[in-house]
Amino acid sequence: MIRYTIVSTLYRFFAGTFLVVVNWQIATSESGGYWRLVISTLLSYVPALAVPLVIRRITMSGQRLTVLSLLYVAVVSLVVSFLVENATALVVANFFMWVGFFSLEASWESWFNEEKRRQDVSWASSVTMSGNQAALMIGPLFAPAIIDVVGTRGIVLALTAGFVLVAALSWAGVQAAVVAGTDDETEAAPSAKPAAPLRLIATFALVWPVLGTFNLMLPLQVSDRGAGLVTVGIVDACLGIGVIVAGVVLARAKLPSAMLSTLVVACTLVGGVLWALPAGGAAVVTMALSTFALGAGFGALRIALREYTATHYDSAVTSQAVALGNAAAIPTLAVVFLVSGATQPLVWVAPFLLVIVMSYSFRGIRTWKTSLKT
Repeated sequence: MIRYTIVSTLYRFFAGTFLVVVNWQIATSESGGYWRLVISTLLSYVPALAVPLVIRRITMSGQRLTVLSLLYVAVVSLVVSFLVENATALVVANFFMWVGFFSLEASWESWFNEEKRRQDVSWASSVTMSGNQAALMIGPLFAPAIIDVVGTRGIVLALTAGFVLVAALSWAGVQAAVVAGTDDETEAAPSAKPAAPLRLIATFALVWPVLGTFNLMLPLQVSDRGAGLVTVGIVDACLGIGVIVAGVVLARAKLPSAMLSTLVVACTLVGGVLWALPAGGAAVVTMALSTFALGAGFGALRIALREYTATHYDSAVTSQAVALGNAAAIPTLAVVFLVSGATQPLVWVAPFLLVIVMSYSFRGIRTWKTSLKT
């Protein structure tokens, strides 16, 4: 689990930096703007439609799939380094990048479930999620300074090397993981994979819309308020800090679903109120506090969801739920973006509202699972 935590954290560092750089380029270029960024975001979720079909037919371990997906991401990142000045080309390249990102989301969860048998699941889930979010926080903070030194193309090339490094570090033990996974399936599992519950899929379907709407609104809102990429990095980092704090709290406390839902909704409402405050001299501070509250609520949900799936479902069901949830995220995002396009000044409302909906959806899963036992 230690190696898993290290390599997944490194991946989040590089992926988070890549997304901030690309989204900022698209949002601020002369040929970019709201609708170009909307098209890019929607296209980035189209690959999720194919992922469920592929995942259901893959027999390799989550670790091996992670390595192969990382190598694919590195190749696409290399191509992107030559397209950084062309917003239209970036939109297309970003689509292919997300093919790898979605594959990795499923493979990381599957690999985590393969490792869970050797660790306390609650502790491992909190530590890995907190480490991942810390990496997502640090990357965007360093991006502006790195760009000043090596330029946009230079930082993308550096990220390409980073993805290759993570793939190399993840390779050790791949053969053993495949053999162990095959033996376990042969001895203990039926030939047909069990189907993921619809309620679980519905909850996973809200994860990416939260992140997608946040990644859309952040550069647009920051740019509209007269700030730059440094502010984007700071505000984005506070989202990660919120997730880390949530991880520390959940690692020490076992909260019932009702209390967890109440705390998540409270954090999200506070964050929404802070973001709605009029922009002024303290705009960066209020935006940072707002995303911290949003991150705390969203992070608590993701950690609890990961712990719950790891203790109640096997890796095959988890992978299927993640993949199908990703596919279902596309129509959700399309509706949200269309509504936001008609009321662009209120585009920031979407991630806060979706976290609240996700909170009640997750609470419904736990209530439903408990009722089945009675």
